[in-house]
Amino acid sequence: MKVINASFFIKEDKRETFLADTKALIAETRKEEGCIEYHLYESVEERNTFIMMEIWADQAAIEIHNQSPLLQKLFGNVADFSAKPPVLRVSELGE
Repeated sequence: MKVINASFFIKEDKRETFLADTKALIAETRKEEGCIEYHLYESVEERNTFIMMEIWADQAAIEIHNQSPLLQKLFGNVADFSAKPPVLRVSELGE
């Protein structure tokens, strides 16, 4: 299994748009084959710092997910939403 943690640092004035986009993305992504978990969490210490936590069955499921129109929309807007660049961490999860 693959684990992805994506950290987002969102501008205050883009918060609601970011949340709307990610809520739609989360709802659709959870229906995708190979998606085991897909959650968005906000830091309790730093407002507008979010972590997207994902667990996928395999790399093939991630590659299909990466073509999702909703994810592509988020990718297209992330520079406008962000106070600083996102941080992406990918790792393998042992069984």
